Amino acid sequence: MKYAVLSGALLLSLGLSAQNSNVVSAYNYMQDGDLAKAVEFIEPATQDAKTGAAEKTWRYRGDIYRLIAMGEDAALKSAFPDALDKAVESYLKANELDTKGSYKIENVKALGALQGLSLNTGNDAFTAKNYDAAIANYARSEKIAKAFGVADTNAIFNSALAYESKGDAANAITRYREAIAAGYKKAEVYRYIASLQRKGDDLNGAIATIGEGRSKFPDDKELILDEMSYLLAADRSAEAEESVKLGLSKDPNNAVLWSILASLYDKKASDAKEEAAMVEWYTKAEEAYKKSIELDPKFFDSYFNIGVLYNNRAAFEYEKCNKIKSDTEYTKCKTVADAIYVKAIPYFEQAHELKADDVQTIQQLMKLYAKNGDQDKYAKMKALLGN
Repeated sequence: MKYAVLSGALLLSLGLSAQNSNVVSAYNYMQDGDLAKAVEFIEPATQDAKTGAAEKTWRYRGDIYRLIAMGEDAALKSAFPDALDKAVESYLKANELDTKGSYKIENVKALGALQGLSLNTGNDAFTAKNYDAAIANYARSEKIAKAFGVADTNAIFNSALAYESKGDAANAITRYREAIAAGYKKAEVYRYIASLQRKGDDLNGAIATIGEGRSKFPDDKELILDEMSYLLAADRSAEAEESVKLGLSKDPNNAVLWSILASLYDKKASDAKEEAAMVEWYTKAEEAYKKSIELDPKFFDSYFNIGVLYNNRAAFEYEKCNKIKSDTEYTKCKTVADAIYVKAIPYFEQAHELKADDVQTIQQLMKLYAKNGDQDKYAKMKALLGN
């Protein structure tokens, strides 16, 4: 019995010695640059009850796989495709086992390098449109940060971008929300969430999200413009007008905003019950369109829309004329209406110059030239339509 006990102790000693030897061999092979051989020796040591509980074993394992993952040897990387994951796993384990903090600086520094590599690898995968790989790499970067009680907001946000790019709107919105909760402080995240909600036919949700963003970034011009766009789509004109005016207070030289404000005034004119109110809103719309054109002389929409405004304004006058019984009064009324109608000509002509193939512009010019008795120009427009 005594001999048997001694033999068991000897075997245990030999086994421990072998595992310690594996750790030393792994380290030596790593130092010599033979990383594949280093892996061969370090893996058995991690499975042993004694050496597997040693910080050094896991730190060496982390070093080996980190050198593989960050090295230039493509064949070696291919042989160990999960080297980056194993390196992170190893350093986290080493840090856990290092109860005295003797190698905390080394482990944290190594993990920091691996976190940076994870982000960069994720970005490369994203650029290559390999979104699943990008998401996996961003998740690894998050995992490292989380181990130290820190949120990697860039990784979370980039993960959301990857989900959105692969067409997974639900996960994209979830991840964007997680980025906000983790402290991602940029206005764009609210715009991205709202855009996805809008595409998913949740217009009210999009408006609410933009409102949430504007409460935190009240002066952000892009959020203001988005809010205006969504409010217009929801036919909430009064709120949209306020948003446009706010946008103009931030960007007074924005021709598009002036044009949108003009269209809102134009709508108010069309909806007006009293003639005085209608004239007032038409006048304001005309001024806003002209301001838009002044700021951007090549903005097609404003030229076309002010032409339509004159058409609508003239149509109201013609309708009044048709109710007049007196020939003299009718002629006076029609002269006023005609003068308003032909005011559209130079604007539609400019619109045509900017977009020569726009059919609606050509049709409007045909009507105006016919009204004005300009047969040559009428014939040219008619020819453009193939008539």
